[in-house]
Amino acid sequence: MRLRLTLSIVLLIWLAYILHTGAIVFKLTNAVCESYNKSWVVVHNCRLHAINRNKTIMNMNLTFLYPVSNIQVRLQLKKRANGYKPFLYDYTFDACEFMRKHNHPVVNVILNLIKDVSTVNHTCPYEGTQLLKNFYLRTEKMPVILPTGDYLLSLTWMFYRRKQFITDVYFNYVEDW
Repeated sequence: MRLRLTLSIVLLIWLAYILHTGAIVFKLTNAVCESYNKSWVVVHNCRLHAINRNKTIMNMNLTFLYPVSNIQVRLQLKKRANGYKPFLYDYTFDACEFMRKHNHPVVNVILNLIKDVSTVNHTCPYEGTQLLKNFYLRTEKMPVILPTGDYLLSLTWMFYRRKQFITDVYFNYVEDW
């Protein structure tokens, strides 16, 4: 009886360990930031830095040269299949309204990922330096389950209905059950 209990506990601990580690891998593979209007937005830095085999961090440093209180963002999630094709999400939202109300579930997932490592976690207006420092995709904060593959999260930032800059984040998702 005691042996069964010990084996059951060991099996349960092993199963919890297997389910907790190595089951899902998110890895950033590329980041591209480009300003369309350098008189409004200056991109100083947009880079990835490899920490280890499965962890890559992203750093981004932007400067908004004027106060911005009207921001729309076009969010597109694309999956790689003979080029990056539209996959699941493609919509535009008002970023200033979202920061006041938190009314988009998909954008809430992204905000929960970056709010601890960025300076954009306040309401409009935005002005000056905007940072994203040591960001990496954490599986515990990603409730979305995607099929295994390479993805592109494309964000087109518009101030007063004019394109100002883009942020393209490429990542790899591996579901290893």
